[in-house]
Amino acid sequence: MTRTLKQRAVRSGTWVVFGHFFSQVLRLGSNLVLTRLLVPEMFGVMAIAFVIMGGLAMFSDVGLLQNIVQSKRGEEPSYLNTAWTIQILRGFVIFLISLLLSAGLYFVGLAGYLSVDTVYGNPQLPLILAVVSVSAMISGFNSIHILLLNRKLMLGKLTAINLISQVIGLIFMLTWAWYQRDIWALIIAGIVSAVIKLILSHTMHLGERCQFHWDKPAVHEIIHFGKWIFISSILGFLLSQGDRLLLGFWISPEIMGVYSIAFFLAMALKDVIKKMVSSVFYPMLSEVARDNPHQLKETYYKIRAKVDVITMLSAGLMASMGQPIIKLLYDDRYIEAGWMLEVLSWSIVFVGYSMAGICLMAKGNVKSTAWLIFTATVFLYTCLPVAYAYYGMYGAVVMISLNYIIDIPSTFYMLKKNELLDIRKEFQMVPVLIISYYLGLYLLDFLKLRGFI
Repeated sequence: MTRTLKQRAVRSGTWVVFGHFFSQVLRLGSNLVLTRLLVPEMFGVMAIAFVIMGGLAMFSDVGLLQNIVQSKRGEEPSYLNTAWTIQILRGFVIFLISLLLSAGLYFVGLAGYLSVDTVYGNPQLPLILAVVSVSAMISGFNSIHILLLNRKLMLGKLTAINLISQVIGLIFMLTWAWYQRDIWALIIAGIVSAVIKLILSHTMHLGERCQFHWDKPAVHEIIHFGKWIFISSILGFLLSQGDRLLLGFWISPEIMGVYSIAFFLAMALKDVIKKMVSSVFYPMLSEVARDNPHQLKETYYKIRAKVDVITMLSAGLMASMGQPIIKLLYDDRYIEAGWMLEVLSWSIVFVGYSMAGICLMAKGNVKSTAWLIFTATVFLYTCLPVAYAYYGMYGAVVMISLNYIIDIPSTFYMLKKNELLDIRKEFQMVPVLIISYYLGLYLLDFLKLRGFI
């Protein structure tokens, strides 16, 4: 790993942390305001709408970002313009399929096959899904040079684009919610953000003007590499969104809204780290794999050590102090989110272990990544219904939080097979988790004795 790569990684990492941290602060602030203006049911319905849209995005993912970062042709104009053309086509496909799904939900609900007491049976969901899908079509026209910035580890402009579009969308959302107090504040704001991001991506001089192009060798390379990304994305969606996909059949929109609040808070740090992994660590490891493959293992575990310290410390503290956090931030309608937050916080522990897939992908071994995700996905869809049937919502949340445990043996096997495993370094930060958990309990008792909570 050269000094130049280190400097670019540090600079890019700084931008990612700043941008994503600021983004999460904005989301939390707007969330606190919106929970006082809107009812929990609205958050539950929107959670499912976003899950469906996220699923369509992943089900059509051919790995454009991963292709551009990993490919030797990733900076050629013909390759980039071909990728842009594919991106536009994908946006239209997502839009059309979502319209079909919204029509299907409407007629299935009309026929009485979906209970109105569940999220999927909510009569507003079909129209909401149809309108939200417009954002996917708009995003398809974003400049392809946004993805190229990830390859070059030049993320300053990308961070600025994301933050500006988010801020404008949030201003629109809060203004609408303040005056109208309805769910459309959440829907239209997403479209406004998508339009702003589209405009900025083409006006901030990120690269040459995008043009429609169809380079057959480039298409073949993208599809050939992307077939495993496609499979991984489908499995990744089923895994990451499986909790809400399944819970939507069993619980009311109100309970889903409360769960969504707990999930958002538990995943806030997790999302920051995942953003770092995909935007900084993946390009970094890819460059090491291309230029200095013998250093890949050492580089991977240096990154893992830093990630594990953060995740173990955060998981322990949040798992012991989730309920006071909810009481401090939200009103009594969301009190049940407290125990959910504490249980879901344990899932943060597994972020570092999931980095193995990124390391394997950097080596070009995308198939192994797909198998890792497949294992956890099968376990979730097999065990979550059983957990909910026997232990209700509590059993389901515990199952969701600890699902990634099943993936660890497979992860170790794949790393060992690729001569990347160091079993001692895999567990060296576990004491941080234990210490931080009991530190959280001590702080909780201290605050109670002082009368702060």
